[in-house]
Formats: sequence, C-alpha cells, structure tokens
Amino acid sequence: MREGEPVVFPIGEVKARTGLTERRIRYYESLQLLSPRRSEGNQRLYSQRDIDRLIQIKELLDSGVSLKAVRSRLVDEEDEVERDADSYFEGRRLVHGERPRHGSLYPLIDRASILRRLEQEREEKE
Repeated sequence: MREGEPVVFPIGEVKARTGLTERRIRYYESLQLLSPRRSEGNQRLYSQRDIDRLIQIKELLDSGVSLKAVRSRLVDEEDEVERDADSYFEGRRLVHGERPRHGSLYPLIDRASILRRLEQEREEKE
C-alpha cells in the first residue's frame, strides 16, 4: 500500500472487528447503509469508516431501534436535499435536449435548494 492511500479491510477482517456475519454486512450494504470500495477484481474493500458505521448500526439495533429508524438516522438529510436539487437541474437539461449527466431523476422535495441553484446558475452566466 502506498503512503496516503486509505487503509482498507477485506470482509473477513470486518467480520472479526464487528461481530457481524458476511450475510448481515452485505444486507446492510444492499440497504445502502454503507458503500465499500471495490478492488479491480470486484472484491469489497471496507474502510475504517465503514467498520465504524457497521458497529453503530449493530449498537442501535441491539438497543431496540428498528432497522427503519436506523436507516433514517444514518441517511444524511443534506445529501438527499442536494440530490433533489440535482434532479431538478438534470430534468431541465433533458428538457432542453442536453445529454443526461446522472443516471436517474430523484423526486424533488426542497424548493430552497433549487432556488439557490437557480441563482448560482444565473450568476455563472453573467
């Protein structure tokens, strides 16, 4: 490993550090609660942040919090708001015949973010 590269762990090491099974770890990944990097051979490579997230998930579930509540706690609302604004602008580009920049249009829920982005676009044109 080169200096400056993040430390990554294979799933066996993650199992040992978290006490979770491979199946459970992959299940949480399928719920998009974490997103490990992939090697060139498509092997999952987990960061310390991923391990910390898995431990947090396990602790919340062990304390009686439902998986749905865990998911809503861990989803960063700012990221969702930004995706909403991005979806709006993606839709505008498509309407004007431009090629898509994103894979999907996410439903809009934050008007304030959209208005900020419109203002930024206007300033960039000037």
